[in-house]
Amino acid sequence: MTLALGTRNKKDNKTMLNTAKFGMALAIGIALATQSACDKGQSAPVPSAAATESPAAPPPPQPPAPPPSFVSASALTARLLRDEDTLKKYLEAFPKADYEVRTWQGVGSFYIDSVDDAIKKHLHSGAGWEAHIKALIQQHAKPATAVLDVGAHIGTHTLSMAKAVGDQGKVFAFEPQKKIYRELVKNLELNGVKNVAALRYALGEGEPSIVEMGVAAKGNEGGTGVGSGGDKVELRTIDSFGFHHVSLMKIDVEGFENHVLRGSKETIARERPILIVEILGGVDYGTATPEQKQRIDETKALIAGMGYRVERVGPHDYMGTPST
Repeated sequence: MTLALGTRNKKDNKTMLNTAKFGMALAIGIALATQSACDKGQSAPVPSAAATESPAAPPPPQPPAPPPSFVSASALTARLLRDEDTLKKYLEAFPKADYEVRTWQGVGSFYIDSVDDAIKKHLHSGAGWEAHIKALIQQHAKPATAVLDVGAHIGTHTLSMAKAVGDQGKVFAFEPQKKIYRELVKNLELNGVKNVAALRYALGEGEPSIVEMGVAAKGNEGGTGVGSGGDKVELRTIDSFGFHHVSLMKIDVEGFENHVLRGSKETIARERPILIVEILGGVDYGTATPEQKQRIDETKALIAGMGYRVERVGPHDYMGTPST
């Protein structure tokens, strides 16, 4: 017992001695490192608290940015012709049984009646309408912006615009003729489109007024301009709405384009949108009379005077691109 105890004590003494030596060496090493740092004008190394702490929690996700404001709700309200109740009843009385549904592949579906109309005939056959305008819309209507469809008809190009601007964008589709306006609204419902505001206004220049549309022409129901004998409608300027974030304006107003452009000068100067304009109700410049050519040239000069490059993009369609 004594021998065994004595042997264990010797081992313990040796272990204690080695521990003491190690501790002394460690202390000397730290002292030398501290002295060296001081000689160099540096602070002695201090263990980082971050090394012993848990990683910081990631920041909470930020809420999505609100969609841009394109126009105030009050600006869209009629100022002179307060026929909201009458128009609502007219929309509700849509004679669905008188229409067939036809689809333009890649664009959407349309209610088509038996009225003799060139555009509706093309849509009824599935051939679509003005593929070159559709391509320009897809190219120039920017996501999350406003697009103005001036002379929207039954939504022929409105549907392409709605897809181009996306859920964060908005299309403002103007159609003054009461029957065609109803067809526009119903086509938007048919396609489940939520980012289009259908507005029954005629557009032009000057102070707001109540005007009459002309009587719908046989074979071209949509080719009806301001005149007499047709629906009463409120006429306003584009500038009166105060639109913002506008990337594209399409104008198809049956010879009334100069009035619309002059009533849009402030909006065009501020927003610098791409302009797609049908000039003189579909007259082809190559076969136009001298008087018609003069009118077409006047419209092109009006657009150019706003700081735009003007190019022909179809038989009777022109595109304005900001040059400044």
